[in-house]
Amino acid sequence: MKSPLRQIRLKGGFTTKILFECEEFLIAEKPEGLPVHETKDPNRKDFTRLLASYLHLEDLRTVNRLDLGTSGIVLLGKTQTKNKEIDSLLKEAEKEYIFLCNGIPDWKEKRFECFIRDGNKEVQIVRSGGKKAITEFRILSHFPEEGLTFGMAKILTGRRHQIRVMLKELGFPILGDPVYSDSQSGKKETRMYLHSFRLCFTDLQGKKQWVETEIPLEFSNRVGKTLSL
Repeated sequence: MKSPLRQIRLKGGFTTKILFECEEFLIAEKPEGLPVHETKDPNRKDFTRLLASYLHLEDLRTVNRLDLGTSGIVLLGKTQTKNKEIDSLLKEAEKEYIFLCNGIPDWKEKRFECFIRDGNKEVQIVRSGGKKAITEFRILSHFPEEGLTFGMAKILTGRRHQIRVMLKELGFPILGDPVYSDSQSGKKETRMYLHSFRLCFTDLQGKKQWVETEIPLEFSNRVGKTLSL
């Protein structure tokens, strides 16, 4: 059964929302600035372990990974017996992100295909030797006075830093990106403006489902206007 939306406060002052829950998995909203899963530092708080502790779910497992600065939808498995099925569910799902980027693109929609080679702290777009990556970008609104653009990205592959490195390559890096942004504005951003917004999937009973979050308040505050799709 799908549970009603509920908001919970985790240890450390972090807040999350449970967007969807059934017997096999749940979908929650990760805050920005919190690692999605355990890091090399066992004392560092992470989203999956904080949520597992709150919900008393020892086997809670991160299925999709979000970067430290990215907020939004995370799929988590509740039972080890369904790992393969849940991984397949995520692979077939439609995943959409929203972002604020530096600059004003002269295009409304763009499909970007490339090969990405993984690295240590960043990835590179290469001619050969990488993995295929595809993203469909759509511009939602412009803010010329700020020199910013609000857009949506639908990822058709799940490569590390895929949206971030592609927008840099296009000349419109994500606002506040500590790795790929080359902004010369001098303004110190409070976060990276990338958010996992919508997930459309088929559940393990074969039923079509979709979840989406609200647009983070920080996005609207940054451009001084209430954002909408």
